Parts: sequence; C-alpha cells; structure tokens
Amino acid sequence: MVDPVAAVSNVASNMLSTGTDVSTSFKTKAAFMKAWKPASQPSNRDKLELYALHKQALSGDAPPHLTTSTANERAKYNAWKSKSGLSAQEAMRLYVQECERQVRVYGSASSNAAAAENPNEADHVASSAVSSVASTSTTTTSPRGLAAIPLLCAAASESRVSYLRRLSNTQPHQAWWSRQEALCAPHTHSILALPETLLIKLAGFLELVALSWNGPLLPAPVLQSFLWPLHNTFLSLWMGLILVSTSWMACLQLAQTIVWGSRRTGLQLSGIWDNVLVLLQTKRSVLVEQHQPLTARLVGLVLAPLHLIVSVAHKLPLLWGSLLYIGAMCVTWWYWLLVLPWMGAIMLGAALVAGNCYALIEMAGV
Repeated sequence: MVDPVAAVSNVASNMLSTGTDVSTSFKTKAAFMKAWKPASQPSNRDKLELYALHKQALSGDAPPHLTTSTANERAKYNAWKSKSGLSAQEAMRLYVQECERQVRVYGSASSNAAAAENPNEADHVASSAVSSVASTSTTTTSPRGLAAIPLLCAAASESRVSYLRRLSNTQPHQAWWSRQEALCAPHTHSILALPETLLIKLAGFLELVALSWNGPLLPAPVLQSFLWPLHNTFLSLWMGLILVSTSWMACLQLAQTIVWGSRRTGLQLSGIWDNVLVLLQTKRSVLVEQHQPLTARLVGLVLAPLHLIVSVAHKLPLLWGSLLYIGAMCVTWWYWLLVLPWMGAIMLGAALVAGNCYALIEMAGV
C-alpha cells in the first residue's frame, strides 16, 4: 500500500526540483549543440533564435540601446531583444525545445556518436518535454512566429549585392527557403499551416530556380536580380501572414476560454493578452519603424486596423476587452480574408515590375 505522506513528499520534492531539471537539461543541451554537426546548414534565423534564447537564459533582458552598429551585431541584438520578458527558466526550456526542433529539421552527421557519448540525453529530453507540457497546461507562451519577426525583418533588409553574393556561395541543397517551416500552426502538418507552407514552397521554388539557373542567353546574376524583390516581398508577406494568423488564433483562444472556462481550456484571458496580443501589437509596430525595408513597412501599414483593435480593447476590463476584440475581428472578417490577399497580390506585382528594373541594371553592369 502506498504511504500518502510519502507520496505527497515525493510530489513536493519533484516540484522543487523542476527548476534544477530545466537548468540541467539546458546545460546538457548547450554542450550538445556546441559539438553538434548538422547534416545541412541551419538558417541564419534559426541560429539567431538559439543565440537569443541562450543569451536571455544567461543574461536576462537585452539593454535598451544597441552599442554597436554592424549588421551582424544589430541582428543578434534584435533577436535577443525579442525575448525580453522571458524568465531564465522559461528561456532555458524554450532553448531546449528549439534545439530538439533544429536537430530534427537539419539532421545530425554524428547523431549516433552523440547518443553513445551521452546515454542520458533521452532522459533529459523526456524531462524537458514533461516540464513543457506542465507549464503550457496553465500558461500561455509567446507564439514562435512572433519571436521570428525581428529576424525576418533583418533578412528582408538584405541588399541586392549581398543577395547575389549569398546565392553565389550557396548550393541548391542548402537553399534558405527550403529549410524554413510554418511557425504559427501547432505542427507543420496541420491545416492551419497551409497558407504559410504554400508561401514557403513558392518562395523556395523560385530560390531553387535562381540557384540552379545556367541559361546561355540569360546569366544567373541577371535572373537573380530579377528575383531579389520577390524574395524580399515574400519575407514581408510571411511576416504579415504570421501576424494575421496569430491574431485569429488569439481570437479563437479568447472565445474558447470565455465559453468553456480556464480550467477546461488550460488558458487564462490575462495570459492570452500579455503573451500574445500585446506582443502582437509590439511586433506590428516593429514593421513600421523607419529603418525597416519598404515592403515590411507596407505590410505594417495595412495591418494598422489590427493595432487599433488591440489598443482599444486593451483599455477595457479584461472580459469586456476580450469580447470587443472577438467582435471586432469577426465584423472585419472581409478585410482580413478578402482585402489583404489582394494587397499581397499587388505587392507581388510591384515586385515583378521592380525585378525587371534590377535585371536591366545588372545587365548594364551598373
């Protein structure tokens, strides 16, 4: 027969040791990633994501101002700043989670050797997975897509010269778009991931054409110059898609929580507002900053109604603000589902026109 006192004692000791388990998993995973040799090169966005979570876990929030001005340091700073507000324990947990995802996506040239050297790795992964489930059952974590906005902004700022140089040093199997995945849906095979997946696949196809082109009449740099505006536009449209998808998922979560209650959904209205909608508003503001590329600023401009809805609803009491947000999103459904796709098509058309101009510039050797 199980002693109830001993059982309670064991539960209490497990709860007290949760922080230690996360810290141990974090240290183990950080050491593993230093020795990790991926089968394919991770994208810059994924590298910055790991850097930011590791930095947040060890150093806390980023300073308010950037002390250096190089593009590399600015990208790292923006990535780190995007994690502001995360506790050390939460950053460690997300770091372990992101490491596991990247190992799955990029593979490992020495996975068997690593497993042999670290037989307890499975225990640490299982422990972190249990911690993840336990924490997400009662709290709302910040969506992964929103965390990627500053990194995608940095990618969209790539100049034509840098774009051509990068493609000249990239093999088709190392294409950047081919290594990306949907960020908003719970998993990549969900139907909610379909819009993002289609965008990524189309952009990846064009990038593969640019990398594989060897036409005798049209040099590869000319075709790549033509596709450069499309590449940047796809990045900006991806950011817009992330923001719109996240706004509707938050709308659904608010409605479920109001109808079924926090105990059944495992969500809190305050958590949805603090960790999703307020962050959503902040990321939309990032897009319209003066230093952002034109395409990103245009996307931020057409999403101004979303900023207004969140701003007004957030000033009301929690329940009434949530109801107002749900109602406003439903009333303006036509804008999100009809108007925005047409605006995206117009942006792609403008990118095609601009691409012709840049192709002529490349042909002229300017």
